[in-house]
Amino acid sequence: MKKKSKVCWLIYIAAFVVFLYIGYKVPYCHDEWQWGLDERIELMKNGFKDYNGRYLGNLLALLITRSVLAKAVVLAAGVVWLLDVMYKNIRFEEESWTKENTFLLLGAFFLLISIPSTLFQQSYGWPAAFVNFVPPVFLFLIYYNWTEWVYTKQKQSAIPVWETIMVIPLGISVQLFSENITVFVAFYAVWIVVYTLIRYKNIPLIELNFLWASIAGALIMFSNGAYSRAADGSDGYKEIHITVSGLARQFISNIWYHLSINNWVLNILLIIVLLILIQKSGRKTFATIEMTIVFCGYSVYSVFHKIYPQWVFDSDQNLNNAINTMLAILFFANVLLCIWKNVDRKEGISMCILYLSSGAVAAPLLAANPIGARCFYVSYIFQALVLLKLIRYLTGRYRTELFYPILITGMAVCVLCVIYVRMFLAIGQVNDYRAQLIQTGIEQEQREIVLPVLPYSEYFYQTIPPNERWAKRFKKFYHIPEDVTVRFEQILE
Repeated sequence: MKKKSKVCWLIYIAAFVVFLYIGYKVPYCHDEWQWGLDERIELMKNGFKDYNGRYLGNLLALLITRSVLAKAVVLAAGVVWLLDVMYKNIRFEEESWTKENTFLLLGAFFLLISIPSTLFQQSYGWPAAFVNFVPPVFLFLIYYNWTEWVYTKQKQSAIPVWETIMVIPLGISVQLFSENITVFVAFYAVWIVVYTLIRYKNIPLIELNFLWASIAGALIMFSNGAYSRAADGSDGYKEIHITVSGLARQFISNIWYHLSINNWVLNILLIIVLLILIQKSGRKTFATIEMTIVFCGYSVYSVFHKIYPQWVFDSDQNLNNAINTMLAILFFANVLLCIWKNVDRKEGISMCILYLSSGAVAAPLLAANPIGARCFYVSYIFQALVLLKLIRYLTGRYRTELFYPILITGMAVCVLCVIYVRMFLAIGQVNDYRAQLIQTGIEQEQREIVLPVLPYSEYFYQTIPPNERWAKRFKKFYHIPEDVTVRFEQILE
């Protein structure tokens, strides 16, 4: 076995084991109470008519709610698959394993587990959301990896026949999970065809196959009656509103936060790398001074906002949100400017496209309601890939000793893994105690069952029914008689 295989597989196995444990211990919550009922099987038999067009995500949701082991394996396999696709996009193509590759793979692992708690809660901590918002990310990135040469090469690359064929089921499948990604992928398929035609005066068959497959997948999704009902307001849950004021309000009040300042760890690391890039360039122009000021200022504000989120620029919430939005746009624009000016064009184009895509994939959310942090997992991954590509660029261009960066990153990964394992051990223990109380209450025919509130609630989704409708689903899922009262109490330390 080559050294490369040993190191790579060790990191993959570690990631799989950690997320297998998290997936096994994360409690069933909210939507899973519905998916675990027989009525969802009947919905599947009816083709999820008037429910939604997330056909593949719905099938996975049915699977994970019928087996705890399946839930754990799906979550762990999904994360490792994403880690592998990210790594294939950023690795150095050497014959033997290098320190640079170790650093990049560990960096990707770190970014996957250091996501904000709000994003963790609605991805790894909410299995029903995970199966809809994570699989389409690595499916799209597979296609991105296959066709990234259009940005980095001076001439067309030889494309394997199997990629040209497999891109068809890939293009259809990626469209059947979440709506904003479906819209983005369809537009990206058009974009890359146009870009390739202009640059190379030719369109590879792989791009044409992905174009028609992604459009077909989008048509399959949006042919579901749920979306016409959302548009006319009769759905009762999903809404689609397209007005200038509504789009602006959605962006200012919600989207800017999830796209930018919520990802404070990622932003700080990105800023550090960009400042190093500016310093290495040796240029002292007005643009570099302006970028340095923006990056330093935004990094300080990101940390301050995390420590003291109650602080505001103005007591008027709309004005405060508008100021934060302008700062986020300023930061976003300067990231693109810095990459464009300081990275070789053949690599810089790909980075800029990915960073722009992190915003473009959120554009459909302007007209959608409700939306949550889970919708921005894909944006986070795109931005994380840009950071990793910049690190790859710097380590490849300016050879530096990576022993200490590898050591620090590896230690950070280990510490975070231990924290999450310990956290979900406690969550699992209380959740198991809940199951015992429910079983005892049913066997003893108790008229009231008192269940403890699970600890670390910011890292998983709702495990307490928010209203009577969800309370009925909770009881059905756990086979609690309808006339039994279920009450939740905080455990005293």
